Amino acid sequence: MQSLPAQDLERSVNDIGQALLKGDSKALAVMFMETIELDISSHKGKFSRNQAQMILRDWFLVNEPLSYELRQEGKTGNSVFLIGFLNCKTETFRVYIMFDGQSKQTAIHYLSLTKNER
Repeated sequence: MQSLPAQDLERSVNDIGQALLKGDSKALAVMFMETIELDISSHKGKFSRNQAQMILRDWFLVNEPLSYELRQEGKTGNSVFLIGFLNCKTETFRVYIMFDGQSKQTAIHYLSLTKNER
């Protein structure tokens, strides 16, 4: 976690939680790398920041958030990850986010929103 300053990471974690809770795709996209890997519904693969923002915008229109709970923060190799649950009106989704550990700034390079099969 040397290249991810703890203060920046903490602020990003809080900002991500607020953006997810509000369904704010623009606020999330600000934290994306120029190219991000998504696994959201039928959208799987690498997308530009703008494409990813539009995909999330459409996803939030269908899945209105009610609450978000961060369950775990951790490190794998050089990357930091977050796991949480986003409760929406009709479903609960598992959120998995990975930050780029090589970057000097805190930037999301992977985002997955999958139905939680509890």
